Parts: sequence; C-alpha cells; structure tokens
Amino acid sequence: MTVAGQLFRHLGLQMYSGAVPAISELISNAYDAMARNVWITLPAGRPIQPTDDIIVKDDGHGMTYDECNTLYLTVGRDRRSSVEGWTKPYNGLKPRKVQGRKGIGKLAGFGIANQIEINTSKEGNVSHFALDYTALTQSQSFADTNGYAPEPLADDGKRTKAKAGTSVRLSLLKISRAIDEDQFKRGLARRLLILGHEFTVHVNGVAVSRQEIPFQFRFPEKAGAWKTADIGNAQEIQWWAGFCKETIPEEEQRGFVVYVRGKLAQTPWFFDLSGGVWGQHGMQYLTGEVQADFLDENVDLVATDRGTSRWEDPIAVPLKEWGRKKVKELLEAWTDKRREAKAKSPKIIHYLKLAEKLPEKERKIFKTVVDRICAIPQLDKDKEGKDIADELVEFAYNALTNRSFLEAIRQLNAASTDNLARFSEILTEWDIIEAVNTAHLVKGRVEIIHKFAEMIKKKVREKPDMQDYLRNHPWLIDPKWTMLVHEQSLDSLLCNELKVKVAKDIEGKRRLDFFCLGDCLQTAYVVEAKRPGDLIGRKEFDQVRDYVLFLRKKLQKGSTDSAHNRAVVKGLLIADRIRDGDEGHGKVGQDAGIFDVRTWGNLLTTAEAMHKEFLDVAKMRAPSGDPRMEELSNDTSATGVASGSGGNREGDKQESRKRKARKRQ
Repeated sequence: MTVAGQLFRHLGLQMYSGAVPAISELISNAYDAMARNVWITLPAGRPIQPTDDIIVKDDGHGMTYDECNTLYLTVGRDRRSSVEGWTKPYNGLKPRKVQGRKGIGKLAGFGIANQIEINTSKEGNVSHFALDYTALTQSQSFADTNGYAPEPLADDGKRTKAKAGTSVRLSLLKISRAIDEDQFKRGLARRLLILGHEFTVHVNGVAVSRQEIPFQFRFPEKAGAWKTADIGNAQEIQWWAGFCKETIPEEEQRGFVVYVRGKLAQTPWFFDLSGGVWGQHGMQYLTGEVQADFLDENVDLVATDRGTSRWEDPIAVPLKEWGRKKVKELLEAWTDKRREAKAKSPKIIHYLKLAEKLPEKERKIFKTVVDRICAIPQLDKDKEGKDIADELVEFAYNALTNRSFLEAIRQLNAASTDNLARFSEILTEWDIIEAVNTAHLVKGRVEIIHKFAEMIKKKVREKPDMQDYLRNHPWLIDPKWTMLVHEQSLDSLLCNELKVKVAKDIEGKRRLDFFCLGDCLQTAYVVEAKRPGDLIGRKEFDQVRDYVLFLRKKLQKGSTDSAHNRAVVKGLLIADRIRDGDEGHGKVGQDAGIFDVRTWGNLLTTAEAMHKEFLDVAKMRAPSGDPRMEELSNDTSATGVASGSGGNREGDKQESRKRKARKRQ
C-alpha cells in the first residue's frame, strides 16, 4: 500500500475548511506543547488580500531539529501511545491531558493556506522550514522516495538566545471573505474548553474568554458551575445547560457541545432527539456543554474532523441515551419555569388583582385562562417588543368585562323597581364597565393617532399611504365621522362622469386623487388629501369644488338608488400650504359651504382633544374608588392623552375645574 500526495488534500483542505477549525488545531498543538499563551494575528473586518498572513505563535517548549523530523513531520503519529496521554510538567504548569491523537492536526493549516512556515526554538536551537501545499499534493506516490522534504529557511539550525516556543505562519491564503473578529473569537471559545487562567489565547492582542450568554434559567443555577452525572458502565460526565429568555438567533449555538479533553468532539446537537411532543420550540432556547473524556480514552470514537463522534459504538451509546432523556427533562422543566415566570409578570398580577372584583364565576374562568396562557411556551415578544402573554391576558380580561355588560342587563331586568339601592348599584357597575371599555377604545385610537402623527412628520406620500389611513379611519378627520364608510360607488360616479384620470401606484393598483365617504342616511363627503408640506392653490380648489357640485346635482335629483340619494354633499381639502394670492379663491368655496380646508396639524390636534374630552366624560360617570378605574387612569396617562396634546398645564387645570363643576351639577 502506498500513499499519494492527493491524500493531504483530503486531510488538510477538505478536513479543516474555515479559519476557526483550522486555527483551533494549531491552538491544540500549542496546548500540548505546554504553552501558557497563544497569540494569533490575522486580518479582520476586510476582504483577504494576496499578501496577507495569519500567524499563530505560542510560548510552549518548542521542538528540536530531531523532534521536528521524527515527531512533528510524521503524519498519523499517535503521541499518546508513548506518554500515556499526559504531557510532562513545564514552566510551572502541571501535566495536561494530551489533546492530539490522530497526528494530522499539523496539516490543518492547509485548510486555509497554501504555505505553512514553522519557526520553533528549543534549547537555544532554531528549526525553521516551510511546507508547500502544491508540492506536497502533486506527488504521485511516496513509495519510492524518502517522503516529502520541507524547504529549510535562512536561520534553520542556528543558535539563538530567544525563549522557547513555536510560530506558525500561514501564507498564500485560500480564503478571501472578510473574517469577523468577534465571530471568530466566539467560534474558538465554542470549540475549546481549555481556555482559562493557565492557557490564554489572544486574537490581535485581545484575550479570548469563554463567557456565558445571559440565561433565564440555568442548570445548575450558578454561572460557570457544572453537574456530575453517572451514566453507567463506570462512566461519568460533567454537564450544564441553559435556557435563554428569547430564542437563540444563531442556530449553531443551540444544543449541546460535547468535549473530549477540553476539545470539541461533537458540534451542537440534541442527541438526535428531533423534538415533536418533547418541545421542538423549546430547543430554540437551549444550549449546553458536556465533558466526556471516555470517548477518546482506550478507543478513539471522535471523528477526524471533530464534528461528531461514533455514537453507535457501545461505549458511546449510554451517553447518547442519557442526553435524550436529559433534554426531555430540561424541556419539561423549562415549560414549568416559563409558566411560573410569566405568571409573575407585573401586568398579569395586576389583572389577577382586578379580577378579584369580578363575580365568582368570571373570576374562576379568568384564572383558568391565565394558567393556560402562561403554559404556552411559544409565547414570546411581538415585533414591537410587547409580551404576547401579557397582551393575551389583557384581552381575556377585557373579554370578560364585556361579558359583564350582558350580566348587568340581566340583573337590571331582575331588579325590583322598588329596590332603589340595588338599582343604583347595578347602574354604577354599568358605568364602570362602560368607562373601562371606552378607555380601551380610546387607547387604541390614540395609538393610531400617534402613528398618524409620525406619518405627517415624515411627510409620507399622499397616495396610497395617507389616503388609505384616512379612508380606513375617518374619525381622524372628524371624531363624529366614526360611522362613515368608503363610498366606492360615488368614486366611480365621479370618475365616469367627469373623466377623472386614474393613476397607478408602484404596485400597479388604481389610485384616485380623492375618496368619498358617506353615512347610511343623507350625507356624503369628497375628501382630497395632499402630501404634508405640499403647496396647493386655485387648481386644487377648483377640482374639489367641481367634484362637490357635480355630486350635489347628481344625487339631489331624488334617485331611487338609496346609495345615490344624498341631501348633503360637502368637500374637504387637506393641505398645509396655500400658494400666495390663491387664499381668496379658496375662501369663496368655504364661505359658500362647498368645501372646507384643513391642515394635517389641525386634524391631529382635533382628534387628540376630542378623544381626551370623550375619555374625561366617561371617567366622570364612574366612581373613582374602583380598582378598574385606577387601571383606567394608569392606562390613559401612559398614552399621553389624559394630559392633552400640547402639555398645557393651565388648560388642564381649567378643564379639571370644568369637570368638577359638571359633577356637582
């Protein structure tokens, strides 16, 4: 059997593709050389240039000329066979468990470079040589030669006063994509458990540390702590696991890493547990580590690329079975702890206290619903950062209070007209329920108003954004327009009769310069909205006037079609700026009652002021001692509506005096 140079292509380039796995092997060699420090210098944050190098230097014991030839350059040498798997004490360090075993880690550099230059010093002697990937892999067979001869470099064999250690320079790099330095450090920390106070790896002058990400739940609880487990067959392991509060964004960070002698032996996995009924969702939050040195003691079960191990081997099966069982236990514990944590949410506790005031039946229903909501593991935060469980509990509470309307009606029907005290009690409860529901309506509308204000500030385009917003929420134009709906038939009537040009938006949809609103009785409005900040004048005034006069003439003829039978038709032009000299032309139309002109700022101010007043009246009708009223005050003050749109303290005081006067009356 002979060996061709092509073998080194598989052992180098294809086995260790990527900067992290390739350099990790060089770090392991430094660890076995009893180094205290490893310094890595690499280009980061920019595309790799042809002249760039990567240097891995250590302060280990180095190698002599003979050791380079007989030990380092021997591919496939198992160093544990002679030293029983332990290093010798060196430089004040205790013996270490040897990480290397297969004898091919020296080729890892070929995964990312075409040339490897080794400069090592020991006992005052320098060994300096280079390995060339092309020359090594082009050899058809090593059978008839003395093997591959590295190229000696200038100072090879010379005496030196330099301290012992080894430097590996990788040049003619095969990688071109920029190396993210932070991601590179995280990758090293994930692959090497040996990083600590007696072995430090520096990347571009900064030490790499193994820092745990913040966990919501950890087993064991103390950060950095490990647990010992007996998995049978006289085998022990150490492990820890943690669940993040939110899903772990990087998939390669989820699952358990298995280490052998402080080095990666299995990339993150869940011991081949697919999830299913055991909580597929929970696996997105789980990470952990396991130390299992027995996988590489008497028999080497670790794959050559250290991405996995031979889990079907009888020696490894107990660990795999333990892992499956442990993942299931952890997911169940996570579900219970998440339920407990959610139930302690200030918002949920608040609504549970409010529910104490509800009738017994509703109170029991609400508590059951809260328990079930908190038990759903998939409930995290929405896109706006709000806790979904909190929102669902609030929704459930509001649903029950709405149901209380029916209960109040039933009690009113059953109450005796002679029992004035009972009648008054029911009406008071009705006022509270009505006020609470009104508050939630106003709260929702205030959110819409705030969004509307952002659109005005950003001066978004009038079509389709602003028009769609107004058409779908006509109360933004006038709070009394709550019941108005879009009258598409009137839109079509104007287009067909006046030959209005129909523009298309970027998606190819038809867009008009106006839209019509109407109620179910006799009123219709033609609304034309211009982009905030745009300049308008005579042309725009004439256009909205023509729309209104046409509809008045068309609709006031007594059409039998109820959709086209309107006694009142008016126009509304929304714009911020009027062209100099055209103000009078617009005033004529307004004085004639044909159309109104409003600014975007005026719409916003009116909507806020009207809803503030609407809320104040609702709150005034209910007693202030009820906890639901306190919740009402807290909610509305948080929205900013209760304090008015302009922050006018004097105006607030005057309004407060008016409310007190009305209440006395």
